[in-house]
Amino acid sequence: MPGAAPRILFALNEPGYFRFYGETIVELARRGWDVALIYDKPEKRGPEFSVPPNAGDRVRSYGAYPGEVSPAAKTLRTAVDCLRYLDPAFSRAEYLRRRAERELPSWLGFMQRIKGLPRGAVSAGIGLARLIERCFPPDRAVLEFLRQLRPDVVLVSPLVVVGGSGAQETEVLKAAHALGIATIVGVASWDHLTSKGLIRVVPDTVMVWNDVQADEARRLHRIPENRIVVTGAQSLDRWFDRARADDISTFRRTLGIDERRRVLLWVGSSRNMAPGDSEVRFVNRWIAAVRASASPDLRDAFVIIRPHPGNVEPWSANGLTAPNTAIFPSSYPAGVMLTDSEVEAFWHSLLASSAVVGINTTAMIEAAIVGRPVFSVRDASFAHSQQQTLHFDYLTTAQGGFTLVANTLSEHVAQLEQVLAEKEPDFRGAVRFVERFVRPLGMKTPATIHVCDAIERIAGMTSTLGAPSQSTAEGLSVAR
Repeated sequence: MPGAAPRILFALNEPGYFRFYGETIVELARRGWDVALIYDKPEKRGPEFSVPPNAGDRVRSYGAYPGEVSPAAKTLRTAVDCLRYLDPAFSRAEYLRRRAERELPSWLGFMQRIKGLPRGAVSAGIGLARLIERCFPPDRAVLEFLRQLRPDVVLVSPLVVVGGSGAQETEVLKAAHALGIATIVGVASWDHLTSKGLIRVVPDTVMVWNDVQADEARRLHRIPENRIVVTGAQSLDRWFDRARADDISTFRRTLGIDERRRVLLWVGSSRNMAPGDSEVRFVNRWIAAVRASASPDLRDAFVIIRPHPGNVEPWSANGLTAPNTAIFPSSYPAGVMLTDSEVEAFWHSLLASSAVVGINTTAMIEAAIVGRPVFSVRDASFAHSQQQTLHFDYLTTAQGGFTLVANTLSEHVAQLEQVLAEKEPDFRGAVRFVERFVRPLGMKTPATIHVCDAIERIAGMTSTLGAPSQSTAEGLSVAR
């Protein structure tokens, strides 16, 4: 229709993904786009979260994904997800591989007995799977939904979930491709390309945070370089330029922290990274080690435990009774969809802290953004989330990151003592990491702006609805 507003369809796993794309959706609507939303799990956060807050009339939820995935297509997609873990790059990712294999049907159980394959063999298998994928026509209900909606662009995220959700998102991607609609796979988080499944169908564009993820897309997902676009980490925009100094004093008084007392902040990890009560048990050992320090600043520090929004239950069940210790916050009413006040409270706890400690979590990157020393301790309880993952290494100082990692609690305590004794800790490593990993296109412009700009460029290059799909990413500013 001449003069009609451009339209984008976001096909998301669930409304919790507003923490990754909520601001992008709002900004596109502000620019005059009509934004449609569909979900694999539309009710997961409750009916009040069907669209992002302050979204406006241009944003509309259409509920659950239409159509179904055939059993054969789902099996193929699950099998290729498991095949990728036979690549030598994942030779130490035992936990991730076994987690993916739980989705395999029993008759493919033989894949669990294969120790590994040469990279060339894995690449050939992925290529064959993508050829077979073309033999499965897209679901008719999905095709009809897209024909009626007529979006200019379809953005799917995360797509790489192993099992039914990822299979369904792949179906949306295939249907859009078949109708000649520009397709984007949005990489929502820093670990998604290394810790989940495969991008099973090559889209027109894969939108990544930085050059590290661009390399992961090329090397681990076999995505052509001219289909990769670097935008920065739009989900982390909210951690830049936020609080005032007087806010921090108010926060300390709220928790009863004396102005002269140092603060240590423990940032909790997700259920996958810290299953069961493993984190609670380790933190009790960690606090005991801190309290045994010879340094008065460290020994008497106030400890704030900030549970991961998706992993609060172990802390609610066990709690902490040690003096000068607080679990804050103790609950998140909206789950991982943090409210503005919850974001503000976490921001204050970061700025009030002299050091931040965690296992493996995005909050460690958020601490680097606000300029706080970050630490971690290797422990057998978390080998699956540290040694057996690829993304943890990105954080470590040994790999050009900002996190000082200790192999024992005693080594860790010595590191904390040294940092607390320094008048001006060295944050240059954190600054370099943020510039390279979070805002590679420049520190002053929010990544959300780059994401929206890229979407608009991609929409301008889309083919006519119903025509054979072309690569809309070709000619864009790709991985730098």
